[in-house]
Amino acid sequence: MHSISARLIKCFERGNKILVAGNGGSSAEASHLSEEFITFGFPVIALNDPAVLTALSNDSNYEEVFSNYIFALHNEGDVLITISTSGKSKNILHAQKSAKAFGMEVTEWPRDKGKTTEEIQEYQLKLIHKVYLEVVNHWQ
Repeated sequence: MHSISARLIKCFERGNKILVAGNGGSSAEASHLSEEFITFGFPVIALNDPAVLTALSNDSNYEEVFSNYIFALHNEGDVLITISTSGKSKNILHAQKSAKAFGMEVTEWPRDKGKTTEEIQEYQLKLIHKVYLEVVNHWQ
């Protein structure tokens, strides 16, 4: 079993939820991850509603957009998953710090399985399905 799957199982067993953040293609993967789990009844929220993102960006700045989202939705013991191909996005790094400060666990989606953005995203998409199946199979 992948270590991320084990982390998510523990989160759901505690009665907590998962928040998922990413930019661009990683935001689309956050939606995909959320959709897979919500379809099976697990509380996973992609932090990418366009109205919320643009309002938060307008009212503060884009570096804090996910942190503001986390502030509004977090509970201690929730898990933040960050999906990134570079690992350098300031709003993702800021979100990780904020989540830890709020007592959340932080899981970075692996980005070391490829040399190009496309290769990394392909691996990350495959991992979404692997983790989803492992978590679902845990309860079947």
